Amino acid sequence: MRIIWAMDAFEDNKELNEKMAESLIHLFEQTRAEIEPLYLLRENEIVLPTYEVPTWVTDHSRTAESLFKEVLEDYNLPFLQEPHVIPHASQSHAGAAEVLSDYAVRTKADLIVVGSHGRHGFQRFILGSFAESLLLQSEVPVYVIGAQCNHTNGVKNILFPTEFGDHSKENFKHVLSFARLFNAEVTLFHAIARPIESLFDLDTRPKVYNFRGKMLTLEQIIEHQIEHQTQRAHHWIDWAAREGVQAGFRVDSSFQPIDKLILDSIDKDDIDLIMMEAQSGPMSAAILGSYTRNVVRAAHCPVYVFTRHFYDQQEDRFIETAP
Repeated sequence: MRIIWAMDAFEDNKELNEKMAESLIHLFEQTRAEIEPLYLLRENEIVLPTYEVPTWVTDHSRTAESLFKEVLEDYNLPFLQEPHVIPHASQSHAGAAEVLSDYAVRTKADLIVVGSHGRHGFQRFILGSFAESLLLQSEVPVYVIGAQCNHTNGVKNILFPTEFGDHSKENFKHVLSFARLFNAEVTLFHAIARPIESLFDLDTRPKVYNFRGKMLTLEQIIEHQIEHQTQRAHHWIDWAAREGVQAGFRVDSSFQPIDKLILDSIDKDDIDLIMMEAQSGPMSAAILGSYTRNVVRAAHCPVYVFTRHFYDQQEDRFIETAP
């Protein structure tokens, strides 16, 4: 397994870097992966927050690599490969993310580990977010450790929010493979979507919805969906058992926002890692516009994101297919 640690080496974010370093220790202990620290050097600029940038630093990637090594020494990670600096000319997060994604594909990386500051509001509008741009651009999964993360001491319980669709089946194979590496348990989580529009909405009778060609009340639809999704969940639990992974499930019918339900599950199910798809059916028409972004920003544990570019690919590049 090959992992790229995309680190903002010269920004004053030591606390976030320490969280990433702790997660990388556990990733290495369980996978013995090749882990390459990488810094994206924008041409003509190295940002050093604590003192003025010397003129001799500018435009010298070798100098940046030397400084990068010095920064990495603070984290005591002897298993890391030689740090790599990639100069690029892009002035935007999206352009830099594309450079990183191309490099990851070219070097056959299996995972990109990146930190997220979790900025909100006007600050995020001005500064943007490299992690969120990477989720849109990357062709390999992205392992995001946010500013709110406090679960970095290993992976024992994995949450996999799912719609049980075709993409979910493919991504569940990767979840099972990852769970086996860590001897972790998996919790499948499904949220039932509220019907969009009722056919009859009168004060004198319950709302009636057109559900699969039948006129049913909301309570009947919920009951039907819980039964249907529970049956599907049991099939997936059996699948996990055949792969040597213990799994359980939870079906939620509260109609609360998906991101809130996922975040609440971290404490409710004692979750150490969320593995989620960047886009999946009714969970969101454009999930990166809200749900994935909100989860990544606020999660108290790392979030492993199957990016849209990744799961749209036909070729399974690095994890064996489950029978």
